[in-house]
Amino acid sequence: MADDDHLVDQLREVIEATDPPPQRLVDIAKASLAWRTADAELAELVGDSSAEPAAAVRSGIEVPRLLTFTSGDTVVVLEVTREAGAHRVMGQIVAPAPATVEVRHVGGVVTVTTDADGRFRAAPVAPGPISVSCRFDDDARPDVVTSWVSV
Repeated sequence: MADDDHLVDQLREVIEATDPPPQRLVDIAKASLAWRTADAELAELVGDSSAEPAAAVRSGIEVPRLLTFTSGDTVVVLEVTREAGAHRVMGQIVAPAPATVEVRHVGGVVTVTTDADGRFRAAPVAPGPISVSCRFDDDARPDVVTSWVSV
């Protein structure tokens, strides 16, 4: 078995020297593991306006991208708009409850709280993959984390 381990180490060195993964990919992979929330329920993407034919461009003006995630009775709706080289994420938790929302992205984390109607706004958010974590003040309600989506 030691011969196999030695061969694998040699192959790893050759690949890293000749065709290393892009640093951005390595950073994203590490960040996604660091932001993983084991106790939260995963909210799956069920709606994405970019998949609709009319979403491209209306009258030369870029339209916001709408994303809808669900987990049980909780629905998280996001509107993503470009804003000065970054993005602005406006969202609402349907079946609102006071919550702390983290918009996790390549450049870091933007943490905000919801208003009484479950609405929030987070900016600036770097282009690339994002995920939204909702931690509810009510301990009886499970926390929710959206799947990752590229914006």
